[in-house]
Amino acid sequence: MSNYLVRHLGTQVGRVRGIFCLPQKIDLGLGPQDTPASWPKVPLAYVEWYSKQQPEADRQTGMYTIKTTWNSEGVPLGAVVPLSEICQSCMLIPKYKDSRAEVDWTSQNVLDKCSSFVINNWQHMYAYQTIW
Repeated sequence: MSNYLVRHLGTQVGRVRGIFCLPQKIDLGLGPQDTPASWPKVPLAYVEWYSKQQPEADRQTGMYTIKTTWNSEGVPLGAVVPLSEICQSCMLIPKYKDSRAEVDWTSQNVLDKCSSFVINNWQHMYAYQTIW
């Protein structure tokens, strides 16, 4: 999937891994039954969080750094949020360790293999105005 800015405890970058709705009825072997009234009725997204951006932009690029986040068991930190909380897409640029891309990084796997990125706030006017 892609990276998006999400309004969750402020604005934070997350990687959307899935979009779904909860069912209105479930069958646990006793026939269809209504789901609990407390279940959300709106579309939801499962998001894996990146760290909050650094307070100051990189002096050379003017962009902000973020990193992947993991819990103590090595599982990405994530959450289920209402789809309406996602406010815009954003472009992440991998930060290379020695100024070169790793040979096994591709556009298909770089989000899994790289752990540090800069947010391209120069992508377009709206990104420039909102990512800082």
